[in-house]
Amino acid sequence: MSENRMQWYDETLIDQIIAGTKTATVRPLEWSQGLDAFNTALHVGATYTVYNQAKAARCRVRITAIELARWDAIPDALWRRDPAASGAVSLEAFIADHDDYFGNPAGDFEFVALYFDRVDHRPGP
Repeated sequence: MSENRMQWYDETLIDQIIAGTKTATVRPLEWSQGLDAFNTALHVGATYTVYNQAKAARCRVRITAIELARWDAIPDALWRRDPAASGAVSLEAFIADHDDYFGNPAGDFEFVALYFDRVDHRPGP
């Protein structure tokens, strides 16, 4: 069985996952089938090892839901569970934090919203 993986380049966001304040994230729609060895295909119920930019394992999460979302209709649950890197929790903070990430998207832009629970913060090898 191969390991499911997710990678974050911002250590602050991983720290939020470990602290339990971040329980959701977003990905471009095309990444849902997998991007590379450190961003594998997304599946509800699967457990993923979270890696940082240096490819060090930091924690594990289990995906509890995947939702198709639109930029002009961001679900309340998503922005409430995905704080900005600054820690701010609001729709405005979510938009400001993700606008560049998605390349200043139009209102009809679709993306994947992931909801998860932290499993542990000491993953095995």
